[in-house]
Amino acid sequence: MGSVVSQANLDRISTSSPDAVASLNQIIRAFNNEFLFQSQQNDHILHHRQPTPILRSSITRKEERHRSKSSDPFQSQEHQNSPQARSTGIKRQWQCQLCHTINESNALLCTECGSNKINVYVPCMDHIDIISTQNDNQNNLLRVDNVLSKNHHENRVISVINQNSLENDNDRRRSVLIAHKHEADEHIALKHVEKLVQTCLFAQNRFKDKNFPASSDSLYINGKSLSKFTLTLLPDQQQINLKFSSSATSSSSSSSLSADNIQWLRPDKIIPQEWIDNVRQSWAVFRDPNPNDVLQGALGDCWFITALSVLAEQPEYLMRVLVTKQFSSEGIYCVRLCKDGEWTQVLVDDRLPCTFDKKLAYSQAHRKQLWVPLIEKAVAKLNGSYEAIIAGRCCEGLATVTGSPCETLILGRSNNPDDKNVDYDRLWSKLLHARSKRFLMCAMCCNNLISKEEFEKYGLLNIHAYSLQDLKQSRDEKHKLVKLRNPWGGTYRWTGDWSDNSHLWSENPDLNPELLNTKLNKLDGVFWMPFVSFVRYFECVDICKLRHNWYEVRDSSNFYPIPKMMQAYSLIVSHAIELDITLHRKISKNLRVQRSDISLCVAIINIEEQPNGTHRIYSIPIISQRDQHKFIATDGFLQPGTYVILPLLFNQVNKHLDNTEFTIAIHSSRVIDIQRVQFPLRMKREFLIKLCIFYGEPVRTSKSTDENDNQFDGITIYELKKYWDGLIVLVENRHPSKYVHFHFRCTVSQNALISRKDSQRELFDVVPPSYRQIITTISRKSPSSSFTIGHDFQYLLSSQNVIKQGEGIKQKHWPIIDESQSSDDIHLPQSISSAKHK
Repeated sequence: MGSVVSQANLDRISTSSPDAVASLNQIIRAFNNEFLFQSQQNDHILHHRQPTPILRSSITRKEERHRSKSSDPFQSQEHQNSPQARSTGIKRQWQCQLCHTINESNALLCTECGSNKINVYVPCMDHIDIISTQNDNQNNLLRVDNVLSKNHHENRVISVINQNSLENDNDRRRSVLIAHKHEADEHIALKHVEKLVQTCLFAQNRFKDKNFPASSDSLYINGKSLSKFTLTLLPDQQQINLKFSSSATSSSSSSSLSADNIQWLRPDKIIPQEWIDNVRQSWAVFRDPNPNDVLQGALGDCWFITALSVLAEQPEYLMRVLVTKQFSSEGIYCVRLCKDGEWTQVLVDDRLPCTFDKKLAYSQAHRKQLWVPLIEKAVAKLNGSYEAIIAGRCCEGLATVTGSPCETLILGRSNNPDDKNVDYDRLWSKLLHARSKRFLMCAMCCNNLISKEEFEKYGLLNIHAYSLQDLKQSRDEKHKLVKLRNPWGGTYRWTGDWSDNSHLWSENPDLNPELLNTKLNKLDGVFWMPFVSFVRYFECVDICKLRHNWYEVRDSSNFYPIPKMMQAYSLIVSHAIELDITLHRKISKNLRVQRSDISLCVAIINIEEQPNGTHRIYSIPIISQRDQHKFIATDGFLQPGTYVILPLLFNQVNKHLDNTEFTIAIHSSRVIDIQRVQFPLRMKREFLIKLCIFYGEPVRTSKSTDENDNQFDGITIYELKKYWDGLIVLVENRHPSKYVHFHFRCTVSQNALISRKDSQRELFDVVPPSYRQIITTISRKSPSSSFTIGHDFQYLLSSQNVIKQGEGIKQKHWPIIDESQSSDDIHLPQSISSAKHK
């Protein structure tokens, strides 16, 4: 088994654009420096290693002609002694992408499996050169700062970027072409697989993965059976399927489905699901895969299986998921997945969970193909167990197998009651645009306002994921149709208008031969339905933006790297670009199925430093919706300049968090640079205040009768609902001398959380002149339930700076707010005397 990296592959993915050339050189230089350093420090391990094909074949003929012997990175002693050779710039602890071992910063190879450290990420080599020079001569620090300032000048660039720029030599990233990163990852993974194959051949044994054994620990979170909590995540029909899967040998209920009912078999012992497949001579990883190959098994992971089915529409991208593309006699397979925003190569063996009649218990593919159960096993291993991948969102599955940004479109008023003016034409246009770009799409069938009986009447499964395969409309644009596929096959399929036997096909002959005849058979789970019905029965569409010619950059960090500080990034844009930005929260193994009370938001902002050392946000060009999902995403366009990316975590219930780490992934049409910076936690208060001012609505008050009065007394009350999935109330006092005594009441609330601690739904605050204050934020408690907020407020102007009556008398705020100088409470009043009002 050899490396798949070849000159043809590199010619295919390389382009003549300067960004693409820079991307390729970035990876080549990273590999050159890494292998050089390893050859010096780890000669006892790497003395047989030769320059890799990706290095040899990536150097252009022009570079070959002009490269002298002294500049050869593998022969020049002078180069080996250079600063670049002595420091690769990868200094913090790193996790192996193959075996997931945590390694110390000075370990260049994984201590467990020997995998190369460069596979974790591609560092920004220009920055490494600067850092290496700095390590040789500390006096160059000032010169480097001047270089950075000169190259990335911006009138309003904050000084904190320069202050933090060289504190760590691992704080900067430059995006690379997605295809180049894939080639580098796959090359290193194959090298590791080759070593394992040789080990198995020498020992005359087939590979057994000790990190994900063929035992109950790999099946269930508790090592015995499905937990009651997991079963609550499944619809009734899926629980019946689980019960049926165990009935061959046990009469126990689905809640006690145990490992005793599962046996682990290799492919040569497995009986295919369909009798006709038995005549095939052997199993294969791929046999010209297509979406209809995919069959979901007893496991409730339709979110992921649907994503695989959608990805199979573009076999080229599907085959990239499996690094090992040919059948392995040694039972070793490597799968490339993107877990919580980080690329990782997962090793699995081919021992698969089967029933007692020797058939695959979980998902599988027609025609004796292994790609479905192997990828499913790799996802289960990444998350800790098969049970841990029960229930999820289609966009999570698409992001896992592609690493691409995903967007969710909410459908219809019934599924989106907060949006009173759903534009169906605009929604249809968005779907058509996504289809024209060959983006991948999944749809979630769900509507809490429709009865179970109605879903069953029309052959639909509530709380179930379908792949969205196509969209068409008639020549007169009277009929808009959506083509969907149920991963369960044809047991459940649409029976309403435009179903297989509908009279509408014969009445519209222009659509009949083109659309109906493309279906294979009635058991493939594929059907057409009208768009108007689609938006009624389906909750959302997840769109995966698969772009082979875009660039990506990723970084993992902690929301709170040190006490009282929050992580952020400087973003340097040299050309007008389109970009997608995704923020992933890292989830510990076997905790994936638990509902999250944590909200995420990510924004790109412009800021400037104030004379007092604080920072003022003067624009928010791109922002995501605040949401309670494992990841959130947004997109937009940026002009050349320097920006700041704010990854935000909101812990509205103040619960203990097992993990505050995140990964940020930025996909862009051109190359970009990002660099880690840190801000005091009070930056979150500044962000929420400006979010209210830029996107909130000024509202009338009980004191003011018209807009002129509101301007006359200098008081503005903002209510923010957009982007927040709840409510933020901000009071702005521009009166020159009077205090605002503000009384807020939450009169009605359902499934809502108030941010002020110890509040009894009544809040009293005194806002000084020339100050703003966030009175409260109200958020949805459970993401799966609707919520209601009812509130009112009143205020008066006074010369007194304390509450005069009611609860909290003689206090400035009730409930009390921490007003110490170091406080980062978002409710603390903030001065507006030096800020510009937008």
